[in-house]
Amino acid sequence: MKSFKLPESVVKAAKKIDYKLYKALLLEYGKRGEKAFFYLRDRNIKKYRDFFVVIGKHEYIVDNNFCTCRDFQFNLKAKKPCAHIIAVKTAKLMHCYDEYDTYYIDYMVGEWRKRK
Repeated sequence: MKSFKLPESVVKAAKKIDYKLYKALLLEYGKRGEKAFFYLRDRNIKKYRDFFVVIGKHEYIVDNNFCTCRDFQFNLKAKKPCAHIIAVKTAKLMHCYDEYDTYYIDYMVGEWRKRK
């Protein structure tokens, strides 16, 4: 996917997480925009040193214009942004994410060790 930029309507509405942002995302992206709004509202976006993670049914890694979700890879065939990419791009604009000063792999290794 080429470099993805948010449409002006979303950029203008991205002042706070409210109905204007919801409407802009919904009108631009349909259900994917609606899902992106709820990821933002629920603070389900994490920024690690190496990339972002969006928490939905699973944790989806978002790095620039790529996402590990099935929707992006199979349905959209990496040609359009999925809800996770839309959410991360909007979150970056709004600085609306939880930030972790670690690499994601370090976090995952810690989680694996806890399970043993």
